[in-house]
Amino acid sequence: MHISREGDLVILINVFETKPEQQQEVIDQWIRFVEAVTDEPGMIGAALHRSTDGTRVVNYAQWRSEEDFENFVQKYREQMEARRPAASRVDPHLYEVVYLSERRGS
Repeated sequence: MHISREGDLVILINVFETKPEQQQEVIDQWIRFVEAVTDEPGMIGAALHRSTDGTRVVNYAQWRSEEDFENFVQKYREQMEARRPAASRVDPHLYEVVYLSERRGS
């Protein structure tokens, strides 16, 4: 997975709000789910991030197209909904990369 402005990739950024004592449960659930669906058409990859205060987990996923993502959501809606209880709020949105800063040299 590589962040780039090139191409027509669609980015899903999904923020899960949770309690610190439930953060690892959210992470574990989503790792199991993502590992089970990585061969789905159009899915390029996903990365999970956790906040250091324990209140959020962020899923960053790249898709070849919005259509591929929507087909995925339709197919797995029930499984994704089943993972929501450990999060008090789930906030998914699709994005496009509009700016990228890269370090030059080493």
